[in-house]
Amino acid sequence: MNVYLKAKHWQLFTVFFGLIILGQSLMASSIINGDAFNPLLLMIPTLIVGMVFFGWLWAIATACSKVLPNELYSSPGFMRAGLIYALVYVVFSGVFFFGSGPEFPGYMIIMHLLAMAAIFYALGFTAKQLTKLEQKKDVSFYNYSGPFFLFWFFPVGVWFIQPKVNQLLGEKP
Repeated sequence: MNVYLKAKHWQLFTVFFGLIILGQSLMASSIINGDAFNPLLLMIPTLIVGMVFFGWLWAIATACSKVLPNELYSSPGFMRAGLIYALVYVVFSGVFFFGSGPEFPGYMIIMHLLAMAAIFYALGFTAKQLTKLEQKKDVSFYNYSGPFFLFWFFPVGVWFIQPKVNQLLGEKP
């Protein structure tokens, strides 16, 4: 996980954006060639992007939790469980959306909402941890709303978040 903390913003952007473009290119080439729809061409790049992005959040939140003083410490356990659930949901949702018959299972709506809530919690938790580390005090949503939205829109946010990560958590002299 140290790779995420030491990586430069342009390196992470290249990985994020490159994986997104790769997935889109695979889908577009399949459509252009007239091939039958293959859900794996959508699911595999989505899973890889999710793993890289969730790994980035996991690494930042975990590193912040280790460095923060006891009075500012928050356990990243619930955030980690949420990220694992969201990643598992991405895998199994493909089975339900692309492999099931004409009937859509209603419980998938609840599973989807739970995955969304878990991801938003992870974004907020990571943003709050990073802001607490930067400001050396407990913060409200007003203080960490900027990093929260930068994490949410990560292909753009990585340009602003990662330099802070490098400064606060990167390799120490």
